[in-house]
Amino acid sequence: MSFNDIVGQERAIKILTKSLKENKISSSYIFVGSEGTGKKLTAIEFTKAVNCLNLNKDLEACEDCQSCSEISKQRSPDLKIIEPIKNSIKIEQIREMRKEIGLKPFKNRKKIYIIDKAEKMTIEASNCLLKTIEEPPYYAIIILICSKIDPILPTIVSRCHIINFGLISSYKIKEFLLNKNKNIEKEKSEIISKLAQGSIGSALKLLSAEEYFIRREEVLDYLSTISPGKYGDDIFAKVEKMVSEIDRVEEVLEMIKLWYRDILIIKNTGDQKYIANCDKLEILEEKSKIYSQEILIDILDYLEKVEEYLIKNVNKRLIFERLYIKMVGVEYCLK
Repeated sequence: MSFNDIVGQERAIKILTKSLKENKISSSYIFVGSEGTGKKLTAIEFTKAVNCLNLNKDLEACEDCQSCSEISKQRSPDLKIIEPIKNSIKIEQIREMRKEIGLKPFKNRKKIYIIDKAEKMTIEASNCLLKTIEEPPYYAIIILICSKIDPILPTIVSRCHIINFGLISSYKIKEFLLNKNKNIEKEKSEIISKLAQGSIGSALKLLSAEEYFIRREEVLDYLSTISPGKYGDDIFAKVEKMVSEIDRVEEVLEMIKLWYRDILIIKNTGDQKYIANCDKLEILEEKSKIYSQEILIDILDYLEKVEEYLIKNVNKRLIFERLYIKMVGVEYCLK
Protein backbone atom coordinates (compact mmCIF):
# COMPACT_ATOMS: atom_id res chain seq x y z
CA MET A 1 0.00 0.00 0.00
CA SER A 2 1.25 3.50 -0.83
CA PHE A 3 -0.07 7.00 -1.56
CA ASN A 4 -0.35 5.89 -5.22
CA ASP A 5 -2.93 3.27 -4.23
CA ILE A 6 -5.30 5.90 -2.82
CA VAL A 7 -7.78 6.74 -5.58
CA GLY A 8 -8.82 10.27 -6.49
CA GLN A 9 -7.18 12.22 -3.66
CA GLU A 10 -4.18 13.65 -5.48
CA ARG A 11 -4.65 17.13 -4.04
CA ALA A 12 -4.75 15.94 -0.41
CA ILE A 13 -1.70 13.73 -0.94
CA LYS A 14 0.20 16.54 -2.66
CA ILE A 15 -0.33 18.77 0.40
CA LEU A 16 0.90 16.06 2.75
CA THR A 17 3.96 15.09 0.71
CA LYS A 18 4.88 18.77 0.34
CA SER A 19 4.83 19.12 4.13
CA LEU A 20 7.18 16.11 4.34
CA LYS A 21 9.52 17.56 1.72
CA GLU A 22 9.69 20.97 3.42
CA ASN A 23 9.74 19.46 6.91
CA LYS A 24 6.69 21.54 7.84
CA ILE A 25 4.55 18.87 9.43
CA SER A 26 1.67 20.21 11.52
CA SER A 27 0.97 18.94 15.02
CA SER A 28 -2.73 18.52 14.28
CA TYR A 29 -4.79 17.83 11.16
CA ILE A 30 -8.43 17.43 10.21
CA PHE A 31 -9.11 15.09 7.30
CA VAL A 32 -12.66 15.91 6.21
CA GLY A 33 -14.77 14.35 3.46
CA SER A 34 -17.53 11.85 2.74
CA GLU A 35 -17.34 8.29 4.03
CA GLY A 36 -15.25 5.94 1.93
CA THR A 37 -13.06 8.56 0.24
CA GLY A 38 -9.76 7.30 1.65
CA LYS A 39 -9.26 9.50 4.72
CA LYS A 40 -8.22 6.73 7.10
CA LEU A 41 -6.00 5.01 4.52
CA THR A 42 -4.28 8.32 3.87
CA ALA A 43 -3.78 8.88 7.61
CA ILE A 44 -2.10 5.46 7.90
CA GLU A 45 0.12 6.12 4.87
CA PHE A 46 1.05 9.54 6.24
CA THR A 47 1.93 7.93 9.58
CA LYS A 48 4.22 5.51 7.75
CA ALA A 49 5.84 8.27 5.70
CA VAL A 50 6.49 10.41 8.79
CA ASN A 51 8.26 7.54 10.56
CA CYS A 52 9.77 5.56 7.67
CA LEU A 53 13.51 4.92 7.91
CA ASN A 54 13.97 4.75 4.12
CA LEU A 55 11.62 7.23 2.39
CA ASN A 56 11.90 7.04 -1.39
CA LYS A 57 12.43 10.03 -3.69
CA ASP A 58 8.65 10.51 -4.03
CA LEU A 59 8.39 10.79 -0.24
CA GLU A 60 6.56 7.50 0.08
CA ALA A 61 7.18 4.90 2.77
CA CYS A 62 9.51 2.03 1.87
CA GLU A 63 7.06 -0.61 3.21
CA ASP A 64 10.01 -2.78 4.28
CA CYS A 65 11.45 -1.25 7.45
CA GLN A 66 10.23 -2.31 10.90
CA SER A 67 8.36 0.97 11.40
CA CYS A 68 6.42 0.60 8.12
CA SER A 69 5.63 -3.04 8.83
CA GLU A 70 4.27 -2.36 12.32
CA ILE A 71 2.22 0.65 11.23
CA SER A 72 0.75 -1.22 8.23
CA LYS A 73 -0.44 -3.94 10.59
CA GLN A 74 -1.58 -1.28 13.10
CA ARG A 75 0.65 -2.87 15.73
CA SER A 76 3.00 0.03 16.31
CA PRO A 77 3.27 1.23 19.92
CA ASP A 78 3.49 4.77 18.50
CA LEU A 79 0.20 4.63 16.59
CA LYS A 80 -3.12 4.89 18.40
CA ILE A 81 -6.49 4.84 16.62
CA ILE A 82 -9.44 6.11 18.66
CA GLU A 83 -12.92 5.12 17.45
CA PRO A 84 -16.45 5.67 18.78
CA ILE A 85 -17.76 3.34 21.48
CA LYS A 86 -21.54 2.94 21.20
CA ASN A 87 -21.74 5.75 18.65
CA SER A 88 -19.72 8.37 20.54
CA ILE A 89 -16.15 9.19 21.53
CA LYS A 90 -16.16 9.74 25.26
CA ILE A 91 -14.08 11.87 27.58
CA GLU A 92 -12.49 8.77 29.13
CA GLN A 93 -10.98 7.86 25.74
CA ILE A 94 -9.45 11.32 25.34
CA ARG A 95 -8.21 11.34 28.94
CA GLU A 96 -6.41 8.07 28.26
CA MET A 97 -4.90 9.61 25.12
CA ARG A 98 -3.71 12.62 27.13
CA LYS A 99 -1.93 10.31 29.59
CA GLU A 100 -0.24 8.35 26.80
CA ILE A 101 0.76 11.39 24.78
CA GLY A 102 2.88 12.60 27.67
CA LEU A 103 5.28 9.72 27.01
CA LYS A 104 7.82 10.06 24.20
CA PRO A 105 7.70 7.65 21.23
CA PHE A 106 8.88 4.12 21.97
CA LYS A 107 10.54 3.50 18.61
CA ASN A 108 9.64 6.15 16.05
CA ARG A 109 10.21 9.84 15.41
CA LYS A 110 6.58 10.72 16.00
CA LYS A 111 3.63 9.38 17.96
CA ILE A 112 0.47 9.55 15.87
CA TYR A 113 -3.06 9.66 17.25
CA ILE A 114 -5.86 9.13 14.71
CA ILE A 115 -9.33 10.02 15.98
CA ASP A 116 -11.77 8.36 13.57
CA LYS A 117 -15.29 9.79 13.23
CA ALA A 118 -14.18 12.76 15.30
CA GLU A 119 -17.56 14.45 14.81
CA LYS A 120 -18.91 11.90 17.31
CA MET A 121 -16.87 13.31 20.20
CA THR A 122 -18.97 14.43 23.14
CA ILE A 123 -18.64 18.05 24.27
CA GLU A 124 -16.65 16.90 27.28
CA ALA A 125 -14.30 14.86 25.07
CA SER A 126 -13.87 17.81 22.69
CA ASN A 127 -12.98 20.20 25.50
CA CYS A 128 -10.52 17.67 26.88
CA LEU A 129 -8.88 17.26 23.46
CA LEU A 130 -8.62 21.03 23.03
CA LYS A 131 -6.18 21.22 25.94
CA THR A 132 -3.80 18.84 24.14
CA ILE A 133 -4.18 20.52 20.73
CA GLU A 134 -3.40 23.90 22.31
CA GLU A 135 -0.05 22.65 23.67
CA PRO A 136 0.94 19.48 21.80
CA PRO A 137 4.26 17.73 22.52
CA TYR A 138 6.79 18.28 19.70
CA TYR A 139 6.88 14.53 18.99
CA ALA A 140 3.12 14.02 18.55
CA ILE A 141 0.71 14.40 15.64
CA ILE A 142 -3.06 14.28 16.07
CA ILE A 143 -5.24 13.52 13.03
CA LEU A 144 -9.00 13.99 13.30
CA ILE A 145 -11.04 12.17 10.64
CA CYS A 146 -14.61 13.33 10.04
CA SER A 147 -17.30 13.41 7.36
CA LYS A 148 -18.56 16.82 8.54
CA ILE A 149 -16.55 19.58 10.14
CA ASP A 150 -19.48 21.54 11.64
CA PRO A 151 -19.81 19.34 14.78
CA ILE A 152 -16.12 19.87 15.64
CA LEU A 153 -15.47 22.67 18.13
CA PRO A 154 -14.44 25.87 16.26
CA THR A 155 -11.56 26.29 18.73
CA ILE A 156 -10.25 22.87 17.67
CA VAL A 157 -10.78 23.56 13.95
CA SER A 158 -8.85 26.85 14.17
CA ARG A 159 -5.77 25.02 15.50
CA CYS A 160 -5.72 22.25 12.87
CA HIS A 161 -4.49 22.02 9.30
CA ILE A 162 -7.60 21.09 7.32
CA ILE A 163 -7.20 18.61 4.45
CA ASN A 164 -10.30 18.18 2.27
CA PHE A 165 -11.09 14.84 0.64
CA GLY A 166 -13.35 15.25 -2.36
CA LEU A 167 -15.80 12.82 -3.90
CA ILE A 168 -14.19 10.46 -6.40
CA SER A 169 -15.36 10.55 -10.00
CA SER A 170 -17.43 7.61 -11.22
CA TYR A 171 -14.87 7.12 -14.01
CA LYS A 172 -12.04 6.59 -11.49
CA ILE A 173 -14.20 4.29 -9.37
CA LYS A 174 -15.10 2.23 -12.44
CA GLU A 175 -11.43 2.02 -13.44
CA PHE A 176 -10.53 0.94 -9.89
CA LEU A 177 -13.20 -1.79 -9.89
CA LEU A 178 -12.12 -3.17 -13.27
CA ASN A 179 -8.49 -3.28 -12.17
CA LYS A 180 -9.33 -4.85 -8.82
CA ASN A 181 -11.68 -7.52 -10.13
CA LYS A 182 -10.95 -8.84 -13.62
CA ASN A 183 -14.15 -10.92 -13.60
CA ILE A 184 -16.55 -8.02 -13.10
CA GLU A 185 -18.76 -7.14 -16.06
CA LYS A 186 -18.32 -3.62 -17.44
CA GLU A 187 -22.04 -2.94 -17.11
CA LYS A 188 -22.01 -3.87 -13.42
CA SER A 189 -18.88 -1.79 -12.78
CA GLU A 190 -20.67 1.16 -14.43
CA ILE A 191 -23.75 0.77 -12.22
CA ILE A 192 -21.70 0.35 -9.03
CA SER A 193 -19.48 3.34 -9.87
CA LYS A 194 -22.60 5.55 -10.14
CA LEU A 195 -24.42 4.12 -7.11
CA ALA A 196 -21.28 4.58 -4.96
CA GLN A 197 -21.77 8.35 -5.15
CA GLY A 198 -18.09 9.24 -5.06
CA SER A 199 -17.08 6.70 -2.39
CA ILE A 200 -14.57 3.91 -3.04
CA GLY A 201 -15.65 2.36 0.29
CA SER A 202 -19.27 2.16 -0.88
CA ALA A 203 -18.17 0.72 -4.23
CA LEU A 204 -16.23 -2.07 -2.53
CA LYS A 205 -19.23 -2.94 -0.35
CA LEU A 206 -21.53 -3.02 -3.39
CA LEU A 207 -19.10 -5.22 -5.29
CA SER A 208 -19.96 -8.21 -3.12
CA ALA A 209 -23.48 -7.23 -2.05
CA GLU A 210 -25.71 -9.45 -4.18
CA GLU A 211 -28.60 -9.07 -1.73
CA TYR A 212 -28.42 -5.30 -2.13
CA PHE A 213 -29.09 -5.57 -5.87
CA ILE A 214 -32.01 -7.93 -5.30
CA ARG A 215 -33.55 -5.43 -2.86
CA ARG A 216 -32.78 -2.56 -5.22
CA GLU A 217 -34.69 -4.22 -8.07
CA GLU A 218 -37.68 -4.73 -5.77
CA VAL A 219 -37.63 -1.13 -4.53
CA LEU A 220 -37.15 0.43 -7.98
CA ASP A 221 -39.83 -1.80 -9.51
CA TYR A 222 -42.16 -0.55 -6.80
CA LEU A 223 -41.18 3.11 -7.33
CA SER A 224 -41.72 2.79 -11.08
CA THR A 225 -45.41 2.00 -10.41
CA ILE A 226 -45.91 5.25 -8.47
CA SER A 227 -47.06 8.36 -10.31
CA PRO A 228 -48.29 11.75 -9.08
CA GLY A 229 -52.05 12.05 -8.85
CA LYS A 230 -52.63 8.29 -9.06
CA TYR A 231 -53.73 6.72 -5.81
CA GLY A 232 -56.71 4.86 -4.47
CA ASP A 233 -58.53 4.30 -1.21
CA ASP A 234 -56.00 1.63 -0.25
CA ILE A 235 -53.15 4.16 0.01
CA PHE A 236 -52.35 3.39 3.66
CA ALA A 237 -52.74 -0.37 3.19
CA LYS A 238 -49.99 -0.17 0.56
CA VAL A 239 -47.74 1.73 2.95
CA GLU A 240 -48.35 -0.79 5.75
CA LYS A 241 -47.42 -3.67 3.41
CA MET A 242 -44.32 -1.82 2.25
CA VAL A 243 -43.11 -1.07 5.79
CA SER A 244 -43.72 -4.64 7.00
CA GLU A 245 -41.44 -5.96 4.23
CA ILE A 246 -38.57 -3.53 4.85
CA ASP A 247 -35.79 -4.64 7.17
CA ARG A 248 -33.15 -2.11 6.07
CA VAL A 249 -34.91 1.23 6.32
CA GLU A 250 -31.87 3.51 5.87
CA GLU A 251 -30.70 1.58 2.81
CA VAL A 252 -34.14 1.67 1.20
CA LEU A 253 -34.54 5.39 1.90
CA GLU A 254 -31.19 6.03 0.18
CA MET A 255 -32.45 4.09 -2.87
CA ILE A 256 -35.60 6.23 -2.91
CA LYS A 257 -33.55 9.43 -2.56
CA LEU A 258 -31.34 8.53 -5.53
CA TRP A 259 -34.39 7.63 -7.62
CA TYR A 260 -36.06 11.02 -7.18
CA ARG A 261 -32.76 12.87 -7.41
CA ASP A 262 -32.18 11.21 -10.79
CA ILE A 263 -35.65 12.22 -12.00
CA LEU A 264 -35.01 15.82 -10.95
CA ILE A 265 -31.62 15.92 -12.73
CA ILE A 266 -33.13 14.60 -15.97
CA LYS A 267 -36.05 17.01 -15.70
CA ASN A 268 -33.78 20.04 -15.18
CA THR A 269 -30.81 19.23 -17.38
CA GLY A 270 -31.43 16.10 -19.44
CA ASP A 271 -27.81 15.24 -18.61
CA GLN A 272 -27.28 11.54 -18.00
CA LYS A 273 -23.71 11.92 -16.73
CA TYR A 274 -24.72 12.27 -13.07
CA ILE A 275 -27.51 9.68 -13.01
CA ALA A 276 -26.95 7.07 -10.29
CA ASN A 277 -29.49 4.55 -11.59
CA CYS A 278 -27.91 4.50 -15.04
CA ASP A 279 -29.55 1.16 -15.89
CA LYS A 280 -33.04 2.67 -15.46
CA LEU A 281 -32.78 5.64 -17.82
CA GLU A 282 -35.88 4.90 -19.87
CA ILE A 283 -38.29 4.82 -16.91
CA LEU A 284 -36.53 7.79 -15.25
CA GLU A 285 -37.06 9.87 -18.39
CA GLU A 286 -40.75 8.88 -18.44
CA LYS A 287 -41.13 9.92 -14.78
CA SER A 288 -39.37 13.25 -15.41
CA LYS A 289 -42.18 14.18 -17.81
CA ILE A 290 -45.00 13.56 -15.34
CA TYR A 291 -43.50 14.79 -12.05
CA SER A 292 -43.45 18.53 -11.43
CA GLN A 293 -40.28 20.11 -10.09
CA GLU A 294 -42.25 21.28 -7.06
CA ILE A 295 -43.23 17.73 -6.06
CA LEU A 296 -39.73 16.37 -6.67
CA ILE A 297 -38.10 19.03 -4.49
CA ASP A 298 -40.72 18.44 -1.78
CA ILE A 299 -39.97 14.69 -1.77
CA LEU A 300 -36.20 15.24 -1.60
CA ASP A 301 -36.53 17.86 1.15
CA TYR A 302 -38.59 15.43 3.20
CA LEU A 303 -36.07 12.62 2.66
CA GLU A 304 -33.34 14.89 4.06
CA LYS A 305 -35.38 15.25 7.27
CA VAL A 306 -36.06 11.52 7.61
CA GLU A 307 -32.58 10.79 8.99
CA GLU A 308 -33.29 13.11 11.90
CA TYR A 309 -36.70 11.48 12.46
CA LEU A 310 -35.09 8.03 12.61
CA ILE A 311 -32.55 9.22 15.19
CA LYS A 312 -35.49 10.51 17.26
CA ASN A 313 -37.21 7.11 16.90
CA VAL A 314 -40.22 8.45 15.05
CA ASN A 315 -42.56 5.59 14.08
CA LYS A 316 -41.35 4.15 10.75
CA ARG A 317 -44.90 3.60 9.53
CA LEU A 318 -45.64 7.31 9.99
CA ILE A 319 -42.43 8.22 8.15
CA PHE A 320 -43.38 6.08 5.14
CA GLU A 321 -47.02 7.20 5.19
CA ARG A 322 -45.89 10.79 4.90
CA LEU A 323 -43.35 9.88 2.22
CA TYR A 324 -45.92 7.97 0.16
CA ILE A 325 -48.33 10.89 0.37
CA LYS A 326 -45.61 13.12 -1.06
CA MET A 327 -44.61 10.61 -3.77
CA VAL A 328 -48.16 10.45 -5.14
CA GLY A 329 -48.62 14.20 -4.78
CA VAL A 330 -51.73 14.07 -2.58
CA GLU A 331 -51.05 17.53 -1.10
CA TYR A 332 -50.84 19.07 -4.56
CA CYS A 333 -53.93 17.30 -5.88
CA LEU A 334 -55.96 18.73 -2.98
CA LYS A 335 -54.92 22.34 -3.62
